[in-house]
Amino acid sequence: MKVQERSIGVGGVFVTLVGLVIGISIYILPGSLAATAGPAVIVSYTLAALMALFGCVVAAQIGAIFPMSGASFFAISSLLSPFIGFITIWFMIGAAAVATGLIAYGFADYLNALWPIVDRKILAFFIVFILGILNLIGTKETVIWQTLLVIIFMFALIMFGLIGSISIDSQLLVPFMPNGWSSVLNAAVPAFFSYAGFMLIIEMSGEIKNPGKTIPLGLGISFFTVLFAYTIISLVIVGVIPWSELGGLRAPVGEVAKRIMPNWLAEVVIITAIAAAASSINALILGYSRDVYALAKVQILPNVLAEISTKSNVPFNSILVILLLSAIAIAFGGTISDLATLVVVGMLVLQLALGFSLLFVHKKFRKRYENSSFKLRPKLLMFFSIGLIICSLSFLGIVVWGNLKIIIFASMYLLLGAVYFYLRVSRPKKSENLKQLIIKEIDNSLS
Repeated sequence: MKVQERSIGVGGVFVTLVGLVIGISIYILPGSLAATAGPAVIVSYTLAALMALFGCVVAAQIGAIFPMSGASFFAISSLLSPFIGFITIWFMIGAAAVATGLIAYGFADYLNALWPIVDRKILAFFIVFILGILNLIGTKETVIWQTLLVIIFMFALIMFGLIGSISIDSQLLVPFMPNGWSSVLNAAVPAFFSYAGFMLIIEMSGEIKNPGKTIPLGLGISFFTVLFAYTIISLVIVGVIPWSELGGLRAPVGEVAKRIMPNWLAEVVIITAIAAAASSINALILGYSRDVYALAKVQILPNVLAEISTKSNVPFNSILVILLLSAIAIAFGGTISDLATLVVVGMLVLQLALGFSLLFVHKKFRKRYENSSFKLRPKLLMFFSIGLIICSLSFLGIVVWGNLKIIIFASMYLLLGAVYFYLRVSRPKKSENLKQLIIKEIDNSLS
């Protein structure tokens, strides 16, 4: 079986994360959140960034100790249990497919807003299909296109931020917190959807050059870039349009651009939303197909999904699985709020599992921890692990409160995964074989 090569450097980590985390949500979410929190929406984004910071540190440590594709599964399985590892990643694969479908609809809506062409569902299928082919061609080619997409929309956002900063009406920022602290806290939960993609980097660890140094550096640069972008864009939006009017706008960045820029330049900014949506879909396919690959490597999923293409050096069949699941998500549809909530629940469950896992890494993988080129001191390791657990539980409680439909659907999906795992690995011999395969793959990751 052909082995994946490490072809992603700091730049590749940066464009993958920024392309996913900023992506389409920066063009949509800040306006709706500002309609709740008022100008204090920048505080909501800062609070959401705090949990994202805990997640970034934990991701950097996990990725450095387990430098392998699908590292989340191997870390959780070896530090907690194979069942918890499987069920967590099973949930994330489903959430990734839902997120891909959600963003594909965003792509279709922005494209149809400029050039009404065809049905939004057909456009959503089309963009997923095209970016799926790109992922099948190879990781290097995927990162090159991801770089181009990120350059396009980041250039537009920088231009938007510069022109918008000098157009801010300070009177619109008063009162700063018109609906009180509760509205700011409530807005912080959906704001986390904008930061949730940082964990993706763990799944790509097996294709990253010198992961012990590249992952922390790439995460650090990406985190502060994203935080700065959301702060500036949110400030411009509430400084140009009264916060009370933002709730009715579906494309707040586009509306602000029309008010402060020449028409042709405003259209350029709107067009870049299409590139942002494409970059997010591209990153999701690239990252979470590696989870499918990881589960197949240890024979939980069929072995055929672990095959590496001899031409493109990518897990060809695993990518096809993500494309199929994404197509199913697009076909079923659903409201944006429901889809976004389901994705956030998946990310929070993953963070909980990784936070608990990291508590045991110093004891169970002391040698790997000591030899890692990036390692937190034991007290810091515990601080960030417990911090991530507390933040994730708090946000999870808020997210699922009142979302009975989401809870039922998620529970049924998890039950399906549990039944599959039991049927596949229930016999003692198979269970022991699974544990041995997991340890073998972890040992091989450093060779």
